[in-house]
Amino acid sequence: MSGPSTNGPLHGKRIVITRAKDQAEKSAAMFRARGAEVVLLPTIELHPPKDPAAVTEAVGRLGAYAWVAFTSANGVEWTWSAMESAGLDARAFGGAKIAAIGPGTAAALEAHGVRVDVTATERKGEGLAKAMLETLKRSGESVLLLRAQVARDVLPDTLREAGHAVDVVAVYETRAAVGEAVDEVLRELGRGAIDAVTFTSASTVDNFVALVGSEGRARDLLAKTLVASIGPITTEALSARALRVDVTAGESTIAGLLDAIEAALPAESVTSD
Repeated sequence: MSGPSTNGPLHGKRIVITRAKDQAEKSAAMFRARGAEVVLLPTIELHPPKDPAAVTEAVGRLGAYAWVAFTSANGVEWTWSAMESAGLDARAFGGAKIAAIGPGTAAALEAHGVRVDVTATERKGEGLAKAMLETLKRSGESVLLLRAQVARDVLPDTLREAGHAVDVVAVYETRAAVGEAVDEVLRELGRGAIDAVTFTSASTVDNFVALVGSEGRARDLLAKTLVASIGPITTEALSARALRVDVTAGESTIAGLLDAIEAALPAESVTSD
């Protein structure tokens, strides 16, 4: 594991990443490349879905759908794992068109050799529904949505209201992290020794609150640090918990989040003791 760059724009800044462990190191490398000292505080864990047989069946029928839609890079990776277990590759999509909720999800698909036909510029269900409906001119198109076990239903509901047949299959599940050594990180937050805390999904927000015990304590712990959100849905989740949001990434990617933090920290930095 390499240390932070000594000449990056975030040199000397201590930034908390609340993503799941299996995602955090990739994000951490991007933060370190800009000079940040990364503090890992995973608030969620990713697990197989409650009905793995449904995933196996779905990946075996990818080419039978007119469209296959993904709402996160996690959904892509868990789907790909199921495909590999079934001996499948990108050819399994056949003639299906591919939709992605944002550039990060599109990049995950393209890394596996899958060409993306529609990418929503607004990284939430409403944005992907709008982008898809601009292309789905005929009613009755079949759509397979591969996503987390618990997620907003605005995308499938909007597509169904427009006359399309939508199958929703959960390819992974998020759960609150357990057994993490968090006490020291929380103490550092409390004394103002953290420059920024990042939230990359509504799940990271909800589980951060669960981890610290209450919304009131979460507000107290975040009072002396920059609160950074990856996009509008995460910002909505923070606001719903009455938690302050200092910056929201203009582009809902880790790179976009880094840009937003970099622009905000010079004016709002909290230095370590």
